[in-house]
Amino acid sequence: MWCCGLKIIDASGTPAYNNETSVNKQRNGPALSNLKADYGLATEIGNSTSDAYGSKISSITRHKMRRLRWINSRSSKSEIRNLRTALRELKRLSAALGLPQETQATASFYYRKALKAKLIRGRSINSMVAASVYLAARKHKYAIILKDLERYSMVEKKVIARNFRTLLKELNIKPTLTGPSDHIPRLISKLELSHSTETHARKILEQARKNKLDVGKSPMSVAAAAIYLACLRTGERRTQQQVAEAAQTTPVTLRNRFRAISESLTIDVEVRRGAAAVPVFFRPPVKLGREAMYDEY
Repeated sequence: MWCCGLKIIDASGTPAYNNETSVNKQRNGPALSNLKADYGLATEIGNSTSDAYGSKISSITRHKMRRLRWINSRSSKSEIRNLRTALRELKRLSAALGLPQETQATASFYYRKALKAKLIRGRSINSMVAASVYLAARKHKYAIILKDLERYSMVEKKVIARNFRTLLKELNIKPTLTGPSDHIPRLISKLELSHSTETHARKILEQARKNKLDVGKSPMSVAAAAIYLACLRTGERRTQQQVAEAAQTTPVTLRNRFRAISESLTIDVEVRRGAAAVPVFFRPPVKLGREAMYDEY
């Protein structure tokens, strides 16, 4: 759009109807993106023989600019090529894990810092991307575990864990601790449980935390045990195998956790077997006109 003889680049996508609105909506182009190798800006040293005022540049300055242009092309090409490969893998991995945009940007930021610190040398790009994603997810308290990254990145979890520790040490980053409550929404969604069961599970976790029953235990296994106990209370039955698979742990670990919690908190549980243990799924009511239809399976 044009205003007062000047071209204003409007990246907001909405029109301006007067001069004041145009000034407020003035942009220098699209916003910088951490998910692009060059941040969305392509910067190069030009071949001009004159400066900004139109004066001729001396031969010594032209030689320096030519040298800087060659160094910039050599240094930026390898870094940009590495970033493009890494960001493609980051977007693919983020899509598989359902990571929000903010977490993706943070993972890109950590990978760029590792690239500048020359931590990528001797390590695969995919493994460092997975470690950056895990670090970003921990920072934003997005519940993912190493087994998820191992499954979608095709990199062994011990390699991801080793690179994760390298990022923490070399970049001087303090890790953000995740608790069992951070894994509750994920397990509730996977097991298709109601809000009532989620509320019961959070109450059980609060009591378990007060009694320090989660110290030294995997947060995911403690969350799975709380959800299993909540299911027994609300009547939304799920088998131990189902809960263990959702938490990517073993039924033995799940039994040990929920028995320890139930005994310490004196929670009476009745573990059904056989036909009585068949899972029961509840769906929320769907209103059709003035009536509500309930589907129960």
